[in-house]
Amino acid sequence: TREVTGYTYSGQWDLYRGVVRSAHGWVLAISLVLLTLFFTLSHVSGLIPDAGKWALVGIAIFLIPVTGLNGVRTGTIKGLGFPAYSEMPTQLIQPIILLLTLGWLALNEDLTPETAIWTQVCCGIVTFAIASIFFLKIRPQNSLIYQPIYETKKWAVSLLPFTLIALVSVFNSQVGIVLLGVLGTDEAVAAMRVAERGSKFVSLPLTLVNMVILPHIVKTYRSGNIVKLKQLAQKSSRAAFSIAFPVGCIFFVWGHELVDLAFGTEFSSISYFPLIILTAGQLLNVFCGSVGFLLSMSGFEKDTLVGQCISLFVSGITCFLFIPLLGAVGAALGVSVGLVVWNVLLMIQVVKRLGFRSTAL
Repeated sequence: TREVTGYTYSGQWDLYRGVVRSAHGWVLAISLVLLTLFFTLSHVSGLIPDAGKWALVGIAIFLIPVTGLNGVRTGTIKGLGFPAYSEMPTQLIQPIILLLTLGWLALNEDLTPETAIWTQVCCGIVTFAIASIFFLKIRPQNSLIYQPIYETKKWAVSLLPFTLIALVSVFNSQVGIVLLGVLGTDEAVAAMRVAERGSKFVSLPLTLVNMVILPHIVKTYRSGNIVKLKQLAQKSSRAAFSIAFPVGCIFFVWGHELVDLAFGTEFSSISYFPLIILTAGQLLNVFCGSVGFLLSMSGFEKDTLVGQCISLFVSGITCFLFIPLLGAVGAALGVSVGLVVWNVLLMIQVVKRLGFRSTAL
């Protein structure tokens, strides 16, 4: 997304074509390596069983290239400045197709774990086809006259921190659940999962804002207009927080009743306090704004990675200390403390690197 936006902004269509081709090539090459490795371990060496649950992995592994190619399409279209076109295939069309197909299979009594996973693979392929149609419709036609130029070394150097950011981000989002599964009980894991799902509604406005502003961050930063970048960052965080704050207040006041309504009485008593703690953490997250994307889209992705790693370490230590004493509440504390640390560290870096605060106030 960052490179496509930068090259289209500066009219470097040869590099634009090169980075798009390279992204597709990397996804296909890595997917081929993983698929080959899996089937070698499964069918040649026999180290991976081909029966029972492991048989499902042999189907699900085809989601790797499908998901990767969809990610490239989404990032490219978003970089061209069409966030609605970029997110519509994966966030709207794919879930609808998947739900309708699974419903049809269930009505015909053909819904099994195998058919469910094959349905996901096929829906991913259909989504890629739809995203490709969108891409062909909105791609810059004047770019087609240029021969692609490749800056492979530069892109590879940038790819490593972004890859690590994605991996650490996944660990950060799941560290509470994982450690709770090791140190806690099944009941506590269920309570934490419910609370985590509820708190996502608080961070949803910031997620939607990030989908829209990413290419604008790149363009504004590369134009050198820091004042405009500051306005973009602060207005977007205010818009997100103005929606997130009422949602958080609803959870604070009626969270117990909402969990009871959605999941049942047995969950409302054990999920309410973890939900409150996670909601408070997410409200601070939204208040601080798009600190991670501001740094990453401006070329300071290493700062984002360092912040993510420190946050993961703090979350892990806090969860390890409090889960044995407080269960799901301890896990929620650990996740929220890590989220606070991450936002504070990155907010300091935004001030240092860009010279302004991105907070809602």
